[in-house]
Amino acid sequence: MQLNIKNKPQLTGITILFVGVALLVFTFINAYLFLQNPFSIIASSDLARVFGQALAPLIQASIHLMYLGIMGWIGSLLTVRGIPLVTHRYISIAKTVKIAQPRPQAKRAHKQVPSEPKTQLTPEPKLGEPQAILIPPQNQGEE
Repeated sequence: MQLNIKNKPQLTGITILFVGVALLVFTFINAYLFLQNPFSIIASSDLARVFGQALAPLIQASIHLMYLGIMGWIGSLLTVRGIPLVTHRYISIAKTVKIAQPRPQAKRAHKQVPSEPKTQLTPEPKLGEPQAILIPPQNQGEE
């Protein structure tokens, strides 16, 4: 594959592919560094104080995870969009367009094929509403 200015789709594809891969690598490095931080469990007898102390790190962690998720999503989108541009083969339009020449048609004797008898489909009879059948209870008292 030659890279020159005439091969713009592949050059653009390589650029997009490398940017996407770089974003993915950056995201994975950030996620690894995020997981290296020690987690601490807060214990106290006052429940309101525990929620107050635990809520700030929880919000910070959720913001960090959303950041990593969006960065990974954008990196994967760029990578997926760049791959078809790299593998795209550039074909000159002038080489592929051919002017269609009308072909001379030979006169052929057309044989008439006997047509098959047409069968008409009869519609299925419409079913009315189901009729209820009443079954009387068995006489249990008679012996």
